[in-house]
Amino acid sequence: MSSDPLRPLEGLSRRVRALEDSSTRLLTLRDRLASELVGKEKEVEGLRARIEVLLKVGELFRALLDLLVIKQVRVVESVVTEGLSTIFHDLNLGFEAQVVPRYNKVAVDFNFRQGSSEDPLAIRGRPLDSFGGGPSAVADLILRMLTLLRLKKRPLLLLDETLGWVSDDYIDATGLFLQQLAESMGVDMLLVTHKQSFLDHADRSYRCLDTEGHLELKSAR
Repeated sequence: MSSDPLRPLEGLSRRVRALEDSSTRLLTLRDRLASELVGKEKEVEGLRARIEVLLKVGELFRALLDLLVIKQVRVVESVVTEGLSTIFHDLNLGFEAQVVPRYNKVAVDFNFRQGSSEDPLAIRGRPLDSFGGGPSAVADLILRMLTLLRLKKRPLLLLDETLGWVSDDYIDATGLFLQQLAESMGVDMLLVTHKQSFLDHADRSYRCLDTEGHLELKSAR
């Protein structure tokens, strides 16, 4: 039996060609993946730049929103303070609002101040806790009026003993303030009250008797 001495060389040659083909395919795959990697890196860089721009735009929007909120809050402070000063003229009351971040949103805390805003000794506190129900009821009424106008709802405000906590010493001033507020803002008010003095400032008033006493209703425009 004779053997071809070149046969092992042919087998080796085939394996070498197979390795060369495999190496060529791997090099081609490497080049393609390298090209894709360069493209992905450029895409990632572009996305990073876009994210940076969007973050800056978001910060700008938040800053503008904060400025808008603060501006609106200052207007509310001024209006409520004017109302408190008109009614409680001898108490030197002011209305303050502090804009604070809370739960990733803008929140507003309300406080009353007795004394000048520049006075470091001015008394500050929560409305009900420090200054009683009368000023709190007036501030609440003004805030509701502002909300009513802001939402452009029907200009009608129903007040069921809303001002019951206002002291008799300030009834006349409160009634006059309500009358002027309704006229200036074009809002109808219907006030249910047991305080006779409020009726002196009503355009129309209605009185009826029940088993417990007098139930008085007042409407002002």
